[in-house]
Amino acid sequence: MFFRIRPASGGDRISPLPFGTYMIRRFLRILLLSIVAIAWLPAQSHPPRLVVFVSVDQLKGNVFDRFDSLFTDGFRTMRSDGLRFSRATLNYAPSETGPGHATMSTGCYPWKHGICSNDWINTATEKEIYCVEDTAAEAQEPGHSIVSPRNLLRPAIGDWLKAASPASKVIALSIKDRAAILMGGRHPDLALWFDHDSEHMISSDYYPAPLPAWVTAFNASRWMDHHLPEAWTLLLPDSVYRTFGPDDMPGERRWDTCRTFPHPFMPIQRVDQCIMSPYGNAMLLDLARQAVDGERLGRRDTTDLLCISLSSTDYIGHAFGPDSWEMIDNLVRLDRQLGDFLRFLTSRVGREHLLVVLTADHGALPLPEYAQDMHTMQARRISAADINRPILALDSLLRVRYHATEHVILQNEYVNERVARSAGITPEALAEEVRTGLLRIPGIADVYLRAELESRSTDGRPFLEQYRHGFVPERGGDFVIRFCEGCLVTNGSTGTSHGSPYFYDTNVPILFWGPRMAVHRVDRDVHTVDIAPTLARIIGIAPPSDIDGIALPEVPAPAGTQ
Repeated sequence: MFFRIRPASGGDRISPLPFGTYMIRRFLRILLLSIVAIAWLPAQSHPPRLVVFVSVDQLKGNVFDRFDSLFTDGFRTMRSDGLRFSRATLNYAPSETGPGHATMSTGCYPWKHGICSNDWINTATEKEIYCVEDTAAEAQEPGHSIVSPRNLLRPAIGDWLKAASPASKVIALSIKDRAAILMGGRHPDLALWFDHDSEHMISSDYYPAPLPAWVTAFNASRWMDHHLPEAWTLLLPDSVYRTFGPDDMPGERRWDTCRTFPHPFMPIQRVDQCIMSPYGNAMLLDLARQAVDGERLGRRDTTDLLCISLSSTDYIGHAFGPDSWEMIDNLVRLDRQLGDFLRFLTSRVGREHLLVVLTADHGALPLPEYAQDMHTMQARRISAADINRPILALDSLLRVRYHATEHVILQNEYVNERVARSAGITPEALAEEVRTGLLRIPGIADVYLRAELESRSTDGRPFLEQYRHGFVPERGGDFVIRFCEGCLVTNGSTGTSHGSPYFYDTNVPILFWGPRMAVHRVDRDVHTVDIAPTLARIIGIAPPSDIDGIALPEVPAPAGTQ
């Protein structure tokens, strides 16, 4: 039996409420804020001609407080001259890349848009399905992955825009295929992601072919050959980084043979090392510049949408942790990179025609070793074998009890219905017995059963509502495990991850920058599911009536729009 362990990470601190009560209270609060906001929100005279939707993969919500003194450019501009929601969270679990980008783009939680995880099990074939896997699609270049948005069950903001304004263009870019595809929605004009083997930006035949000339030219330019230095070195003096901890921290992944700066780019590992450094973000932003110029985005009599997911921050965070010198230097460089990009956009489009929103798909658990040594929180690294071993023992015990020749606990949190039928009990009763056994295993904090996750009522258990928001019955298991807070369940001795409902995994930034804002910080609970309907209100289009998100009234919309 193989039991897939989801990497442990963090969650949302909102007290569980019955689903209907939660939505009613939230609606009334938003209505009151909307009435008050009318008095002081500055009005634009027209919708923006270019909306740039930026997701910084694994950007934690606390970076603007913790590292604020280091930011002098793009982050500082967006924070001080834009609108920041300081208490934004995902409000669902699992906190992963696929669900993160689908939620921010559709205005729906995973239970509606269908992307419940980066991958799930097809119960008919018992095979793992990648969230953007598509056997009907083909890559535009031989040997590349076959992916598309066909698993996405709901239209995204780009689809809403195209339906209302067919002349509008929607472009989505990322290093990761799932990020570009799920941000772009079902029918963008183009979605591009990075291919390691060719070092090219590629797509699939789900999207229009051939690739535009500006993409072909970018690929032919061999970006890494001309922009990658001999080594990744620190941008600021060592003393700046030392205030946050040491460079050499147990739990960090090695870069070649050591964990400390400088990090030389090795010829054989150059591609992987590039995207696991600030230069991966720089490359993607250069591609975004080519998209703006090549497609004349924002310079036509319509609204265009450019979606950008900056993946390198996630690779750095996984390898070195969110508190490492590597992450700090990446953020300092990203601050400069975004500043340059904002100036580029302003020069091409004009600030009066531009709206930029910045958020993230999830946060991350600190390296357990860092959390222990720096005394910021209790955390520990738990071997996946230490979880799987007692699960296998529980499975063996249940097999003996029910005289089963097959495993009782199946991969990806399923129970064996054949065993239940043979024993004369329901699968639900068997799942309840499995839960009882799982809760005895150290490191497992709770287990939620399918019936509880499909229900719209609540019994007041912590995080149940967040797991309900993330559960898709057709793609979910018979139970979901929540590991203990601060626990990293892993097969490795280095790095960190995410996926949990805890605050360190689900607290992300939400910033809007473009028109002049009358207020620059909002300290109330909002969620990434609110971004798409907020953009729709600003653009002047109607979102679907049954989405989960609510337009944020603090963000000014053009005069005459709802």
